Amino acid sequence: MASKWSIIALLYYSGHWSFWFLLLFPIADTIAAIAAIIYLRNNFRGYFKKVLETSYPDDFKDIIKTIETKNDALSGSFQFALKSKNPLDKKLPFAGYFLAMIQVLESREVSFEKINTLCLEVAEAYAKPKNRIHKWYKLLLPKLMKSKVAKPFISKLHKNSKGISHPDGFKANFLTENSETLSFGYGFDVLDCGICKLFKNYKMEKYSTILCEVDEVTSGFSGMELIRTGTIANGAHKCDFRYRKA
Repeated sequence: MASKWSIIALLYYSGHWSFWFLLLFPIADTIAAIAAIIYLRNNFRGYFKKVLETSYPDDFKDIIKTIETKNDALSGSFQFALKSKNPLDKKLPFAGYFLAMIQVLESREVSFEKINTLCLEVAEAYAKPKNRIHKWYKLLLPKLMKSKVAKPFISKLHKNSKGISHPDGFKANFLTENSETLSFGYGFDVLDCGICKLFKNYKMEKYSTILCEVDEVTSGFSGMELIRTGTIANGAHKCDFRYRKA
């Protein structure tokens, strides 16, 4: 894809460009790549299926079916997140599917360590760049967050996250000062964790720490190292998200 755009650019600047229809090829590639990213991100269930099929090849279909049933039963607890203006609340449907999987695996007497491993494998498969554009996009985001262009965006994040839009949702403070963000220019503190509330409501709070590890996995694919001094799931009064270049 990049080579096609490069060839067209060279033809254009060399004065030999005359076949405008050739633009259709890189444009089609780019649109297809972006569409694939959007589709795959919004269909996270496929990553659970892939990981479970590897670990349980003989009965993963039954496991997935039971997870879907559990998720349907849980969905009322995070339905509000679909319409919430708080961007952090959008994490809850994904976390809810993790919870459904954990409930099913625990009922099958799978160990905590194995459940932890499977959850991290799902997170890695989900967060891993799907193509070159996706990889470029992920690595670009941290750079943009440090720029002046991102300040209005971060201000809006702070505005929509500083209050709890629902009793079972998130509350957070977004930060931009270098002195508060390890000189990175971006960070945030979660003061109320919707994921912890969700897991606690179903008496599964001992597993909520796994989702804290998931944060570390997803940050790594953006070229960032997540630095934290504590999490609510582990008893701290807040989850501090600070970053530095990996």
